[in-house]
Amino acid sequence: MTPRTTVTIDMRSVLNNKIVRYTVIVLVVFVLIAIVGGGWYFSGVLEKDGLRVDHEPGEFRVKITDIGPDTITLRQIRGAEEEKNLSLSAIWGITDDDNYGQLGDVISEIDGLVTREFTLLEGELQVGSDVRFDRGSFPHDPYSAYGLDYQEEFFSAPLGELGAWYLEADSNTWAILVHGRTSNRNSSLKIIDDLERLNVHSLTIDYRNDEDAPASESGYYEYGATEWEDVESAVRLALDNGAEDIVLIGYSMGGGIVVNYQLKSELFGHTVGIVLDAPMLNFGRTIDKGAEERSVPAPITFAAKLIAAARFGIDWGAVDFLAQADELDIPILLFHGDEDNTVPIETSNEFAIVLPGTVEMHTFKGAGHGQSWNLYRSEYESTLADFIDRVR
Repeated sequence: MTPRTTVTIDMRSVLNNKIVRYTVIVLVVFVLIAIVGGGWYFSGVLEKDGLRVDHEPGEFRVKITDIGPDTITLRQIRGAEEEKNLSLSAIWGITDDDNYGQLGDVISEIDGLVTREFTLLEGELQVGSDVRFDRGSFPHDPYSAYGLDYQEEFFSAPLGELGAWYLEADSNTWAILVHGRTSNRNSSLKIIDDLERLNVHSLTIDYRNDEDAPASESGYYEYGATEWEDVESAVRLALDNGAEDIVLIGYSMGGGIVVNYQLKSELFGHTVGIVLDAPMLNFGRTIDKGAEERSVPAPITFAAKLIAAARFGIDWGAVDFLAQADELDIPILLFHGDEDNTVPIETSNEFAIVLPGTVEMHTFKGAGHGQSWNLYRSEYESTLADFIDRVR
């Protein structure tokens, strides 16, 4: 006779196990909902702050309290976003949108009043006026900035006619200058006089989505994925007018644009050198840095990028030029500030590591995004001049 086996079921243990399982399931679902919901929200922030075309000049953050023969005293406007460069000794422009001056070193700072070296460049700034800082540091155009004669050129591009400043030289070397996101041709004013002294033709171009320029099909900034075609059209204009050697100069997003041009254009063989200033070589990594600055958790950032690809048509691989860096084989001069909170300097470091015999990288201590020239003008310009003399 087979002995009977008695099985004792501990109902309390079973119930506890079920509660644990249900709790885990609920937590997992909650976390997934939080990640997807947060990802959806942050993808909207990404669209607003990263993709949407913006030509607004920004708010006035600083008020003029005194003007001397060669000095100016400023203070932060209460309630305005902090002007972090107010007390930073460097070259900056200031403007009330009608008049323009240039700031130099800080002389004193007492009770929130900052006195700096000052040169009036255009018009007549007034005590009591609200002003904004301008990284470009010079007003409006080459003539206003330096008294240099220039021509307003127009050239055909895939989406329509684009404009450019053209400064003529007596050589067969042309520089094509490409500004960054939310910026404009004024970016070139920092070095356009250097190019003139070096006897290099300069063509500072607009591209799709700029003011008075055709809009892209998406209506968004595309971080070089399509804008490189406009650079190609500018290069073709230069070649049609006697250019033999092309130097590409790109700022921020413009850096990514010129790198993608060099990777994709059939005209790439005319390029003898590239100059990059805080280049956006991987848009995805730039988004990661922006999310980190806002304390967005990494899983939400990852979800946001996936959702943004579906919502807004972003091809993250198409705007990762760092992954294709080993295809470049011409001299590249790269400037980047070590306090850049917009474009991660790590991407420039990796770029230089991938191309050790090609990239000449200069890191500038204390410089934020696109501020290397502002803090280190002499070193920046002499380095640029040496590079162009070598490659032309």
